[in-house]
Amino acid sequence: MTKQIALKQARIGKISYVNTTPFYFELFPAEAVSYVEGSPAEMNKLMAAGELDFAPVSSLEYALHQGQYYLLPELCIGSRDFARSVLLFSHEKIEGLNKAKVVLSKKSLSSAILLRILLKYKYRFKNEFVVSDGTPNELMERGKAALAIGDDALFYKPKSFVYKYDLSELWWNWTEYPFCFSLWAVQRKFYESNPKEVFEFWRRLKANTERNLQDLETLLKKALKLTIADDRFSKVFGYLFNLNFFLDQEMKEGLELFYRFAARAGLAPRIKEARFIEVIP
Repeated sequence: MTKQIALKQARIGKISYVNTTPFYFELFPAEAVSYVEGSPAEMNKLMAAGELDFAPVSSLEYALHQGQYYLLPELCIGSRDFARSVLLFSHEKIEGLNKAKVVLSKKSLSSAILLRILLKYKYRFKNEFVVSDGTPNELMERGKAALAIGDDALFYKPKSFVYKYDLSELWWNWTEYPFCFSLWAVQRKFYESNPKEVFEFWRRLKANTERNLQDLETLLKKALKLTIADDRFSKVFGYLFNLNFFLDQEMKEGLELFYRFAARAGLAPRIKEARFIEVIP
């Protein structure tokens, strides 16, 4: 009973992007828990303010508030090559973007920092960055290039020809490491008060994610109401199939490299040691 009460009262963040569907679909009955929905940037803000207990946060958000959170083991959203939903759209080839104005979606944190790192250290560019809101078309009107993430990027159909660059693919080709965009975090105070309940949440979340990923066709049909006849079915199927939802050793090494670059650029403090909840045998 205590376990059920703690989870029912927990404030759980939910990002309503296609790539989080394997986490949430059939995780709990609708009446069992309460979700707070928003963009990745909104999850970061709510977690930093202590207004959520659990949420998938941008990987950089953990670096910014590492003393405030514990991480849930083994779970993430990452990519080993192309991600398809973290894209730089440009009016000219990326090689011509030195000193150009680049517009960053305000919905993003890790992706925005990744782009800054790529342009600064991979391409040796100096750029002006502007954070803005709007559709990819609107962002593209405000600079030579624009970063879009999530469903906005995945389903974007430009009005005219633009160059498209997948940030995860650029990172992979440059470093030969996968990139971790998001991690599941829990408030330190909530975990220390409810360690068994947090473990139970993680255990259930992990099992649910594994189950949903084992049958993507059913997941798309039931959770997203897509059938094979839908134009988006094959696109979404391939997208979820290619993403990585588990934080293995190689993904951790890529994450650590990202943190080192972010600290070197003065965009985040150094990570002392990533802290994960204790897995109870």
